[in-house]
Amino acid sequence: MIILFTPSNTASMRIAEMLIANHGFVKTKENEWRWGKTRMIDTKAPTVIDVPTDFNEPVLVLSTHKSRTPGKMLTAHIPGNWGEAGLGGEPRTLNIAPASRLKALVVALKKEGDRIGWPVSLEADHHGPTCDTPIMFVEIGNGEEQWQDREAAEAVANAVMASLDNNETYETVLGFGGGHYSKGFTRLVLETGFAVGHIAPKYAIDGMDEAMFRQAVERNMEKVMKVVVLKDETNAKQRQKIKEFAEKLGLPVEMI
Repeated sequence: MIILFTPSNTASMRIAEMLIANHGFVKTKENEWRWGKTRMIDTKAPTVIDVPTDFNEPVLVLSTHKSRTPGKMLTAHIPGNWGEAGLGGEPRTLNIAPASRLKALVVALKKEGDRIGWPVSLEADHHGPTCDTPIMFVEIGNGEEQWQDREAAEAVANAVMASLDNNETYETVLGFGGGHYSKGFTRLVLETGFAVGHIAPKYAIDGMDEAMFRQAVERNMEKVMKVVVLKDETNAKQRQKIKEFAEKLGLPVEMI
């Protein structure tokens, strides 16, 4: 695992500081620290969307989470674009999803979130960068007050370390439905043995074609075993589309 941060992003820097101060990351180069085989790199990128991604192992980006809704939130997600690329990356291009690693991170994040009284949520795939290595983001939201919060940064750093110690592989599914904040798939990850790779929110399904569906199935570290649809957060036309695409690839579909 390679952890990336940038001083230009408040939460990114704060989480990195907690990893160095509390978790034994040792400086080995001017812009690099190590803990075992894990490297943490100060990218000095202007934004977290601009971090370098030319690595040959999974990447975790430390980041802020921005929302118009004020308040506390810890989030994690796979970057990628189901449609246009308004926030970096390539349009209609998904990254390689490290689903088992994402599950380990979210489980650890929930434990830390409960400890400090912060809600935790998976998000649907969104924003850049686009790259050829497995990648995920962990974030503190939703505004400047939260990004500066030491307790939140410590909690995320603790969760990152707990996830690094978890090398289990989980059965991976592909998720459809819901909003930007994937409450249904957050529950699935926390309450079952499944990991979720790519998540397409309801608003992305209408514009999705078979090629995008196939990309979501193929671009995962682990093989996708089935498709899971939030039946109350999709309409009949969307559910039928997903069923037809899944049947062509021989994937079972489960409505929850």
